[in-house]
Amino acid sequence: MTRLVMPIAILFIGLLAACSPTDTSEEAGQHYQGYAEARLLYLAPRTLGPLTSVMVEEGDQVASGAPLFSLDDGTAKARLEQAEAALSAARARLADLRAGGRKENIAAARQGVAQARAALKLAQDNYARSKELVAKGQAPQSRLDRDTAALSQTQAALRAEEARLALIRAPARKDAIAAAAEEVRRQKALVAQSAKALNDLQVVAPTAGSVQSLIRRVGEIAGPSQPVLALLPPAQLRIRFFIPERKLGAIQVGQRVKLTCDGCDEARQGRIIFIAQGAEFTPPVIFTEKERQKLVFMAEVLPDDPTRFHPGQPVLVVLP
Repeated sequence: MTRLVMPIAILFIGLLAACSPTDTSEEAGQHYQGYAEARLLYLAPRTLGPLTSVMVEEGDQVASGAPLFSLDDGTAKARLEQAEAALSAARARLADLRAGGRKENIAAARQGVAQARAALKLAQDNYARSKELVAKGQAPQSRLDRDTAALSQTQAALRAEEARLALIRAPARKDAIAAAAEEVRRQKALVAQSAKALNDLQVVAPTAGSVQSLIRRVGEIAGPSQPVLALLPPAQLRIRFFIPERKLGAIQVGQRVKLTCDGCDEARQGRIIFIAQGAEFTPPVIFTEKERQKLVFMAEVLPDDPTRFHPGQPVLVVLP
């Protein structure tokens, strides 16, 4: 009978030990299981088109402004050249209206004025000679009348040529100049729009970070809703953990914590930046010590910054 009771007692103690929590650190309110959460930036072009080049590989560290990928720019370049040509033509027309005529037209008008002045000089000489001869009785009055009429005609012709020259040299009407100036402004806007469309085909990193994945390759179609790659900025890798309701009052935003993980050479530091307002059930991603031993992660050499944690990696959060 004694031999039977002892094994049953030992079995009962073992069952109690199995049912009791193996990790009492949470009961002490100092240690909490968590994991690394990556907030990725999915980068896509503003317009739809085929990829012609990708300048990065998965795992690359890129600086802010570094080129990432580009789309086919043949059509965009042609549109920019067309807009620039239209702008040049609009500027030339505005300059022509403001100048008041072409040099060739002004030169021809000046030549007409010179010829009219020469004709007037001849008419004046003929009139003076006829007047003198008529006064001496050496020429009839009809000759003087004819030269007087010719003088009046040449004077009128000179006035007409001078008016034509002034009209050609004068600038265009204000409304025509204003319309031409508005056309220049419109063409400038089209050039700026075309240049921006061309520039948007060359996508650069909006911030420093590491390339986590390439979603599309050269030759595939990319667009606003079809990203090419995922970028992880260092500041967007967070350690997410869950606080028991009974410990919520003892933990505050801004509190400093230690972070440890499997294979970490030393504890790292962190700061609580967010506590949710609503409660939720403990998610299954929080692994126990036994389950963590089954996990494997791809190893990468990273600099001494927050990206040393792999997204999804279990992390132990230690509060002082």
